Amino acid sequence: MNRRDVKTITKLVEEEYNKRYKQISQLNRCSKCLLPETMPFIEFDKNNVCNYCRDYGKIGYEGAKALEKKLKTYRRDTDKPDCIVAFSGGRDSSYALHYLVKEMDMNPLVYTYDWGMITDVGFRNMDKMIDKLAVKSVVIKADIDRKRKNIRLNINAWLKRPNLGTVPLFMAGDKQFFYHAAKLSRERGLDLVILSENLLEVTYFKTGFCGVKPKHLKGKKFYILNVGSLLRLLSFYGKEYLLNPLYINSSLLDSIAAFSSYYVMPHNHLSLFSYIEWDENHIEDVLINQYGWERATDTDTTWRIGDGTAAFYNYLYYILSGFSEIDTFRSNQIREGKMDRDEALTKVNKENRPRIESMIWYADVIGFDLLEALKIIHNEKPLYEKNN
Repeated sequence: MNRRDVKTITKLVEEEYNKRYKQISQLNRCSKCLLPETMPFIEFDKNNVCNYCRDYGKIGYEGAKALEKKLKTYRRDTDKPDCIVAFSGGRDSSYALHYLVKEMDMNPLVYTYDWGMITDVGFRNMDKMIDKLAVKSVVIKADIDRKRKNIRLNINAWLKRPNLGTVPLFMAGDKQFFYHAAKLSRERGLDLVILSENLLEVTYFKTGFCGVKPKHLKGKKFYILNVGSLLRLLSFYGKEYLLNPLYINSSLLDSIAAFSSYYVMPHNHLSLFSYIEWDENHIEDVLINQYGWERATDTDTTWRIGDGTAAFYNYLYYILSGFSEIDTFRSNQIREGKMDRDEALTKVNKENRPRIESMIWYADVIGFDLLEALKIIHNEKPLYEKNN
């Protein structure tokens, strides 16, 4: 992208953000957390506390002792790997790798699924961790040109009929991560697969915009839906595909495989942060000061900087709904007692600022016209205007 286009996009995004920020700041938000009135299925009581807060149950971590008891049955005395650790280059998987090697004396085989959306800073942080910890690694590389083409086709289809419920189709290509993890486990004879999913990052709004109401809010995994919810989700996507035939493209089989990998196949793995408490400040301190972990240049947060898709879809969610996954994440931190509301609100206002550099990278890599996409997004009537 040439300098002139970058300048035009930067001006357009900054002007739109400033205009929308004024509107979004007027939204009614839960008095306890940060969720706004545009959150799917949200309800407020007489004290303006939302149902997501009222129904929330704090995460019950099983503890380091329980983790050690679990791991010792797999730990080996040889130099051969004793488990598989999923590694995306993000802060959670990076800390998980550190913790398992340094604190739990495990010798993991590091597994990465490269579907074409890991950022340059993500790759550099991965290399630093692997080199310093001297662990063996395996990268399963997808057909990246095909994956990126599929994303482009789905973005172009979405732009013809914008719907917040179908935004996850942009990220469908990464879900085969689960399939390949299970396959690698069988091939290497390593029964223990460890993930570092952060339960504070649960985003009910992504299925909520599909008409799927969350049933339980306590310690729920991302990929767990009951049969009724799965049927509603399938019905929603079936309807969208009929209304927008552009979705019936070469990405269709990939999306079906993604759905199966995420929601249908068994997830036989150990979730590290179900055992040990997730502590943002400690994690950042370890990664930055012990491993020289890099930050991105267009944001102060360390979250999602290895994921090339996040800047674009979070901007889209923010502009059209008045919040993003950043709001839901910080709201869960409030509920867990990790942060007070004022601090969380300050962070959200800062972290929801558009990451223009990352959005430009994403558009260049995928191969779509970001300027034209932004014009369509900005012309779409947002939820907070529909509610007025």
